[in-house]
Amino acid sequence: MQREEIDAPAGRAHGRSVIPGLAVWAFFLTFSGQGIRNVVGWTPFGIIAAISGIALYAAFRLEGHRIVWRALPPATCAYCLWCVASIAWTQFPNETLLASALMVATTAAGILLACALSLRQLTVALGRSLEATIALSLALETYVALVLKHPLIPLYMRGWESVPISYFWSENRLLQGGPIQGIVGNRNPLAFIALLALICVVVRWRDQQISRSHLIVWSSLSVLTLVLTRSATVTVAAMICAILAVVLWWLRHVPREQRYQAILRTAAACLLIGLMALLFRHDLAMLLNRSPDMSGRAIIWERVIDLWKQHSILGWGWVMYWQPWLPVFQTLVVRPDGTPTMSAHNAYLEALFQTGIVGFILIVAVVLLLLVRTGRLALLYLDSAPSVLLPLLVSAALAIQALTESRLLSEGNWMVACAIGTWLGLHRLTVKEAGRPSRTRIGEDPRR
Repeated sequence: MQREEIDAPAGRAHGRSVIPGLAVWAFFLTFSGQGIRNVVGWTPFGIIAAISGIALYAAFRLEGHRIVWRALPPATCAYCLWCVASIAWTQFPNETLLASALMVATTAAGILLACALSLRQLTVALGRSLEATIALSLALETYVALVLKHPLIPLYMRGWESVPISYFWSENRLLQGGPIQGIVGNRNPLAFIALLALICVVVRWRDQQISRSHLIVWSSLSVLTLVLTRSATVTVAAMICAILAVVLWWLRHVPREQRYQAILRTAAACLLIGLMALLFRHDLAMLLNRSPDMSGRAIIWERVIDLWKQHSILGWGWVMYWQPWLPVFQTLVVRPDGTPTMSAHNAYLEALFQTGIVGFILIVAVVLLLLVRTGRLALLYLDSAPSVLLPLLVSAALAIQALTESRLLSEGNWMVACAIGTWLGLHRLTVKEAGRPSRTRIGEDPRR
């Protein structure tokens, strides 16, 4: 496989394209949106997001790109449509209407980017946006620690009489070794951003897209951020992604005729390790300095399941994040500072609660299809294209984080899932039309 084949753009644009730049902004806006909201507030952020979405769609049309409908990921699109359909039976009409619009916009953004950019361009855009988030986060925490010297609240909350601790933008813990929250105002999303940034920079280096100095600088900053955030879930996700990368590297050195057996043995070993981790989960939690109930998540999950039983088939209605003014959430699980919990802290349970059994099945299908298809692709191009490792590693990270966070279903995580799913569909069409699976151009546009 030739390098120019992988680098081939996915779109039809001629000359200079603005979509790669818009992609960087789109990923930054969705992954680091809380940082922008902490500066300007929710209404101005909504205006910024709307303008950004319109700009992306306008550029997509003006540059001559088009959506390949056959390439769209069925389960992903079905879940989006199911969220919209829940307007018909939701317990929260206004909130579901707004959340459905946001879901459609986020899904559309991921699809548009995948239809307009090659895999390498997507990787570059994602990597640059995450690097910007890390740089700004470390700069903010340094400013708070050395200049401000006390916790920082969101700027739009400066007129409030009191601000709960859980709403703090930065808790001024950098000099204590963390956990830091960065511009996103939460250590767990920041840790996940650092993990994705690390994956992007390593894959880009292996694909000879960046220099060794770039690798050293950004991998170091990503690891530093991971350490300072102290996120147990992301630590586990990072370990699993590292093991997965090592296994793929090892398989490259296994003769082709022996790889099938090697894969089966590896899968069996992974299954055994997973069962052992499940049996000794309490000891594992203690090793990660976490409580056996996953820092109080067990209580949240128990109460969410009780609520789900009241509307088990269709769910309560799609609301994305739990709005604190809704009575059902105000006292469901109250945090130590008196504020209500904002999510189920598990994407699969969140889907079950908000969109019922149907939504739960669709989300499980989304995750399984991503893992199977990205894994198959990584094995297919194991010897020739390091860039195809990114979809698998990112999909694995998304699936693991979804066990203790609900963010898979919204903003940056969902947009990435939509982009990967759409790109996989485009690649499948390319293979089908070319009829040469082993020589498919990974960046090639199936519409040509």
